Amino acid sequence: MLGHTLTDIPDWNCCGAFEFGDRRDLIKLSGDNLRKARGIASEVIAPCPACSRNLKEANDDEKLRVYNPLDLFNKDFLSKLVMKRDLKGQVFTPYYGCVLFRPKETAIPNGNVMEDFVTALGADVAGEKMKDRCCGGAQFFINKGTTEKLSRMILDQSKGTIVVFCPLCQMALKTFSTKEKIVYFSDLILYVTGEENKL
Repeated sequence: MLGHTLTDIPDWNCCGAFEFGDRRDLIKLSGDNLRKARGIASEVIAPCPACSRNLKEANDDEKLRVYNPLDLFNKDFLSKLVMKRDLKGQVFTPYYGCVLFRPKETAIPNGNVMEDFVTALGADVAGEKMKDRCCGGAQFFINKGTTEKLSRMILDQSKGTIVVFCPLCQMALKTFSTKEKIVYFSDLILYVTGEENKL
């Protein structure tokens, strides 16, 4: 929509997310992806918070610039989008999860980027105190009870539509939601720009 070109890293591999006990193994996996990207791009964008964090940490020589999409969604970037709908009368709870704000070396620069977007389009924001709580998604397949407990705390403290930007958080919250509506931030952007007809 904004004229940028995206190219997959050839033969990319899983970054390991949270599955390895040794951080050195995770960083090596992400470093492999960065080496594969060199020569075909100067920037790497990783929509998954775990992937972007691991890639940023592995990028010690900084030959590439590594981003999470939320790093780029500043006012100037979003002002270039053609908005065909507003969000007046709606309430949203932006939920970032525990990775996008931690550690500070790899955190997104604007900790209110989703709030800024929905309020600029006329919506109200709720659930601020839960925005960076852990949903327990990394424990989903080994300790589902813990994930349910943590996710329900977030769901119970949220109002309106919950907006997420992590696939693990989305899976956990959707699994344990009863009536709560959960959407991905990119789906919200597609809705207000007219690319999708409903949330």
